[in-house]
Amino acid sequence: MAIKLSTPDFDRLVAILGAQPDFRTVQGRVDFMSDVFAGSTRRDDLLASLNLDGNPRGVAVRVIERLTTFGQDEPGREALGVLINKLLIYIGAGDDADFLRDLLKRYPFQTPPAATRGITDDWRGRDTPEHVLEKIIGENTLRDIRVLEILLDASRAVVRITSPQGLGSGFMIADDLVMTNHHVIASQEQALQSAFTFNYQLDRAGKEYPAQTVQALPRGLFHTSPEEDLDFTVVQLRDAPKLFDPLTLKPAKVMRDQRVSIIQHPGGHYKKISLQNNFVAFADARLVQYTTSTEPGSSGAPVFNDDLVVVAIHHAGGMLPEPNTQRRYLRNEGISMIAVLDDLKKNAQPIYQHLKK
Repeated sequence: MAIKLSTPDFDRLVAILGAQPDFRTVQGRVDFMSDVFAGSTRRDDLLASLNLDGNPRGVAVRVIERLTTFGQDEPGREALGVLINKLLIYIGAGDDADFLRDLLKRYPFQTPPAATRGITDDWRGRDTPEHVLEKIIGENTLRDIRVLEILLDASRAVVRITSPQGLGSGFMIADDLVMTNHHVIASQEQALQSAFTFNYQLDRAGKEYPAQTVQALPRGLFHTSPEEDLDFTVVQLRDAPKLFDPLTLKPAKVMRDQRVSIIQHPGGHYKKISLQNNFVAFADARLVQYTTSTEPGSSGAPVFNDDLVVVAIHHAGGMLPEPNTQRRYLRNEGISMIAVLDDLKKNAQPIYQHLKK
């Protein structure tokens, strides 16, 4: 998810960060940011995504922009909030410190993980303590172990995309068709300038898999729906590797409080899966909003329901309006496969007939 600062707040935060003595040199910035995220489980991912070369103000702009879009480095804790808290320690008191404290009050830097649902009292009083051995507490999260094998198989169909518009994710919906967002690939010309990388991930020993990169097929099948509409694109690939089974798309209705998981390339980094804190907060025939973790670079990733079929394509995150109320909530969002499949059936029959459903 992303924190959206107002322009005045952003500019003042940039000035405060850029004025820190440690920001005068590249090594000072490296040491400073290492100290900010010391102990964070995402420390290496964060530091690797920062460009610390240049003048202090320019670097401060890039750092804050990156942290505003990075999301949470720990469950319930926004990375930008970690930086602001560390700046408070460095500054101590004064107008700048008061401003930073005010920021922490006005923006949702701390959000409780939506990891639980109410615990039922149905069994209380029916069993004596000596007879209570194991119970389902709240939501039943038990799954057959085969689910892990199915997810691992599904992950092989997820690709890292490097396009003229930046980094993104995509997934194979047929042997040679990849789906991603329109804001990742907006035209057939951009598709031909893009790279589609399979197996960009770590193995069980923490070593890189041998990755394989392919290109789009010139004059191949192509369809896109603009960002202001459904924000998806389908591209036909040339010489796609035979490493995967295409993912199954389903025009399934998603319900509030169901769970959705996302296999993705967050930040353009190694392939990851988000399985926790992943409740659906809103869904209709066009949009699905959820608490599942993503980052920039996750755009175009497949959103799976508990039956492990693709029910949406991820495309956005931040303080998003809920369509039925127009109130804004800190959520991630995907385009429902109900709308995507309907569009393909109406406007791209060759692709619709070609994909795996």
